[in-house]
Amino acid sequence: MMMKAKIYILALLTLFQVELIAQNIRTVSRDTVYFEEFVGTEEIRLLKNDSIEVKQGRYNFISELYDLPASKQLNRLRISGNFKEDKFDGLWTYKLDEYKLQVNDVIEGRILRLDYELDGIERSAKFSYKEGVPHGKWEIENVVVKNNRRQAASSGASFNFSNGTAIGDFSSKGGISNTSTLGKLTNEGFFDGLVTLEYEEEGKRIVERRIYENGFLINLIKQQGGEVILDLEYEDVIRNLKSLEGTIENIDFTISEEGFGLLFQNGYNESDLKLTAQEVGNAVFKVFLDRIGRFANQADENRQQPEFKFTRRFKFVYPAEEQSIITDLEPRLKIMVDEYNDFLSNPNFILNKFRIDSLPYIFGYVDHARKRSQDMLDVINLMNEGFFDFLYRPNYYPDGLPGLNKPSSFSYETEKDELTAPFELDIYVDDPMQMISQMDAASEIIQKRADRFLEYAFMEIRIFDQQATIDSLDNQIVQLKTKNDALYSYFQNIPSDRTFDQMPIDYRLYRVLSNNLLLDIQEKYLDADDFDEKVKLGEELTCLHALLEEEHDDILEFENLPARLDKDFTRFSPNPFFERDIETKILPSIYGKSTGILLQYYIENLFQSKTCEHLTNRIRRIEKLEDRLKELASDSDNPEVVRLDRALRRENIPSRIERLLNL
Repeated sequence: MMMKAKIYILALLTLFQVELIAQNIRTVSRDTVYFEEFVGTEEIRLLKNDSIEVKQGRYNFISELYDLPASKQLNRLRISGNFKEDKFDGLWTYKLDEYKLQVNDVIEGRILRLDYELDGIERSAKFSYKEGVPHGKWEIENVVVKNNRRQAASSGASFNFSNGTAIGDFSSKGGISNTSTLGKLTNEGFFDGLVTLEYEEEGKRIVERRIYENGFLINLIKQQGGEVILDLEYEDVIRNLKSLEGTIENIDFTISEEGFGLLFQNGYNESDLKLTAQEVGNAVFKVFLDRIGRFANQADENRQQPEFKFTRRFKFVYPAEEQSIITDLEPRLKIMVDEYNDFLSNPNFILNKFRIDSLPYIFGYVDHARKRSQDMLDVINLMNEGFFDFLYRPNYYPDGLPGLNKPSSFSYETEKDELTAPFELDIYVDDPMQMISQMDAASEIIQKRADRFLEYAFMEIRIFDQQATIDSLDNQIVQLKTKNDALYSYFQNIPSDRTFDQMPIDYRLYRVLSNNLLLDIQEKYLDADDFDEKVKLGEELTCLHALLEEEHDDILEFENLPARLDKDFTRFSPNPFFERDIETKILPSIYGKSTGILLQYYIENLFQSKTCEHLTNRIRRIEKLEDRLKELASDSDNPEVVRLDRALRRENIPSRIERLLNL
């Protein structure tokens, strides 16, 4: 009696909880977009859990019959499933209809009818989940519709999942493509045992049989019409699997736990048959995975995407001494590549490439050295990125590093032809087991030889530049001297009725400077062997000639300075007795001492100039004197100026006159 009462109470409590949950669930029907493409209506149940609502119970979605713009394509998507606490749970079904509509005619009658043809594909999928994780059987099927009828031949695939990973038996069949796959996955999700694939290749039926051992491909056989056309054994994998020590050729390895998908790779390069032989079969397999992904791979927080591990790899641990070598090798290679790039992009070398006989060859060698250095750096970058952690590096470089594994050649352009030259090293990167040490040795050889070429190139271009600089100076000097000789009448003979001192100042100055200064500098310039000294003398010579050319007109007027200033130091006042104004000279001492003693002193100094700077300063000094005298004349009534005039009466020493004039 007591037991019946307990059962009755428990049933009442359960019923009460169900009723309570039912009261907290509401059904919502709303517009939404699925897969970012299909506009439709979803019907969803929401359970209020504390302050938030979670998806709970049945779910349905049906899209509109989607008419693609500017096409005759009709698409529709239908989905049904179940949520448990916001996660996919149980069976979910998808049905995607993709039709192409061809309207032939409108048939008239009491009821109008269309004469049409409907072709396309009906895609369906059934996926099982457990609390948002793929778990259980997954199936997909494609049915072809042709002329309004579903065809008997269909395509499909079947997988089993456990905790998100595909395991156990699998199979697929392509009705139109006439393909199939059949095999088994371990409980960890890796191919194991016999995997059979059938497909058409170049119009011929191929049966491909692969033997896997817990994710490792060990044999691949292709048959055509019962005849074996390929029997490929992965002996490197078999050898590794048999190794009890987990070591091969001094390289340690372990078995990876992660999966790597369809392609089995043990470091084979892109042209290796062990890689290329898998391509067609993998493509057949991928078609069905893509069809599953069409429905399952959309980003969704309510479910986990399916994991297909399929193959695994060896995880390699390369010798520690390699890293020690790389520590020095990597920065060296980076410096080499940067240095060679700088040389090859240097405008000075590019512009003069065909002017110096050796430069084209050096350009070609350095460019080839740059490429080979970058090749070695690329290997190190791949290692640093972990590229070879799961790829056996000796398989990837079976013959060593291309371009450095044997004597080679490089091409270079001369002004007329394209030539080739040998590129030989004392050691080559030809042993896949010794790649790093060989790269280290090869890089040192390349660096030493390239350094010699670069040093020679810089020396040649320096000599070329120096000669170009000197040629330019020679040209400037000749042009300026020729112009000044004419400007200053250098070759004019002194008339018989005149002395040298009676000739114009420009003639006298240029004669004196030419014989005493310019000729001396010119001879030193011609005799100089040191480039820097020669340039210094050449620049001094061009400076003097350029200054003389620029200042010629001013120099010619220096002796006329007193006459030009006379009117500034003359004042006119009304004459009470005559019509003509009275002319008065103002500041006679300032005028007389400045345009006499001081000006003559300044002009004499011009003839004694020893450098371009001296001559420049002494010319400017005369110009400054003229400006100062005009300033004083304009302020002649100033008592300070009057006192200065009185002070200069007794002065006859140029330096004292200069100081009093504040020059």
